[in-house]
Amino acid sequence: MVGLLGCQPHLPELEANGERVAVGVHGEVELCAGTLRAFDEQVSMVETELGITRDPDEPLRVYVVDDTAPWCKDVMACYIGGWVDATFVPSYAPRSVWHELVHQVVSGSDLGMTDRFLSEGLAGTLGDDWCPPAGTQWPQPPLSQLLAQDDVAYEHYPRAAQLVDYLRQEHGTPALVRLIDCIERGDPIEAVDQCMETVLGIDLTTLDEQFSEAAPPLHGNPALCGGDPVPWQSDTWVHEAMLACGDDEVINTFRSPHGRETAALVDFAEAGSYEVTLESDGDATLEIEPCFCLEQGGELLHRPLSNIIGVGQPGRYRIVFRTDDPATTRVRVSVRPGPGPS
Repeated sequence: MVGLLGCQPHLPELEANGERVAVGVHGEVELCAGTLRAFDEQVSMVETELGITRDPDEPLRVYVVDDTAPWCKDVMACYIGGWVDATFVPSYAPRSVWHELVHQVVSGSDLGMTDRFLSEGLAGTLGDDWCPPAGTQWPQPPLSQLLAQDDVAYEHYPRAAQLVDYLRQEHGTPALVRLIDCIERGDPIEAVDQCMETVLGIDLTTLDEQFSEAAPPLHGNPALCGGDPVPWQSDTWVHEAMLACGDDEVINTFRSPHGRETAALVDFAEAGSYEVTLESDGDATLEIEPCFCLEQGGELLHRPLSNIIGVGQPGRYRIVFRTDDPATTRVRVSVRPGPGPS
């Protein structure tokens, strides 16, 4: 055993402990107060949503590393049990932590290792957004080809998230949890069908038909889009935010030693052009990100190249402030309807 452990890749030191999560980072990155708070809140949200619990005295370990390959092999991010029992996310894509924390919370609860397709569905609906680029058609094979499998192709993750959303809406979250508990990973499809009959009162074929007809919409990431929007003041939206690392709302971006961000929610009642004025006491940027999947497609992130941004569809958005300037501590933004097309 000692020899095996000696061959394992080096792990960063666990340098900060929140209430539920302990975090280690490769590189000279100061963990911001909001990062630990946000990870803790994700753990609590998953437990609350599913009515499950983990041992609160055993913090979940999260490692943010430059290269996840030694642990995750051919996937970008992962949760693995065993000798490490930790979540690994790359510094270039830290948002994957929300997805992997769902896996870690569920696997460490009484539910244990669940059916792979349902497991990815849980992680998708509670920790991801699935907004396909314009023109992308996600495959929709029957559920009998997706459940009771040893692996799940990435292109089937959106359908998994939709199924979990559908089961929660139509049968309730307690029924979903009972179903997940009924199905053991590695069960044959006949056992899955029996669990459907026992827990939901319908067979797999009927569920597939009803689910396909309902076609529940894909949605934004609840870990990022939860909370109340900042209200408009007449026709102007004004918000001031802190960007100091010690502020409870500021999280690390991990892309650079001092990279950090904070965000606010805003409801746009109308599509169109909006004029944006951003002020700060240092270098800072602003991005706008929808909390839903745009009906007409398009990229998830919208980076204003000038002081004019285009809102293609009404709805709830995140306005995200980012900086890697150690001197930046605060920002102020105002948004108002801008000029129409020339």
